[in-house]
Amino acid sequence: MDTVLVDMGETLVSFKPKYHQNVAILLKEFGYDVEERKVFRAVYKVLGNHHYPHPQIWGLSQPDFRDIFLELGLYPEPNIVEKLNSSQLLSSQWELFDDSIYFLSNLKEMGKKLVLVTNSTDSVFRIIKETEIEGYFDAIASSYELGVMKPHPKIFNHAMEKVRGKKGVHVGDIYEIDYVGAKRAYLSPILLDRDGFYSDLLCNKARDLKEALQIIERMDQS
Repeated sequence: MDTVLVDMGETLVSFKPKYHQNVAILLKEFGYDVEERKVFRAVYKVLGNHHYPHPQIWGLSQPDFRDIFLELGLYPEPNIVEKLNSSQLLSSQWELFDDSIYFLSNLKEMGKKLVLVTNSTDSVFRIIKETEIEGYFDAIASSYELGVMKPHPKIFNHAMEKVRGKKGVHVGDIYEIDYVGAKRAYLSPILLDRDGFYSDLLCNKARDLKEALQIIERMDQS
């Protein structure tokens, strides 16, 4: 395993509040009190069907709240859906997870090629500079630059090609986007489940990046 691909949002960097939390807040304002885990799973199941960025967002797609309502088993009231679809859901505050530097620095010591693979706007460059993780990466593959989003295998293949990687693993926090996308690109995926939202799934999972590192070390030994 010579190459490690890693997601940014909610894997290395936490947004305040998180994307799905903004969705839950909006739903509650309109009288829908839905469990956070259910909102998370619904939002990303919908976004997992998006492979190309919205032309007005530059790197990210825009979920249709009608699809989110249906995924949650709620009736999509047209007036409410219209208002929610026009809402701003991206957060402008972020911070580095406590285990991110440990994870990245240990991988570099192991001689791994590191590639950041992210669905993001051009803010990715400012974020990794401000959090001081820019120097750990040998390359960056972003939907903003490529015009294709995870889970499309093209962005993973592009990441591997940028560093001439031969065999890779991808670590990310969303099953439909990171785990499924990596498998489609013939990579070994690790699902980062910090909040236990995927407790029902039987797959290669880690509770934090320290555990993800241990899994990668075991992969090297097998």
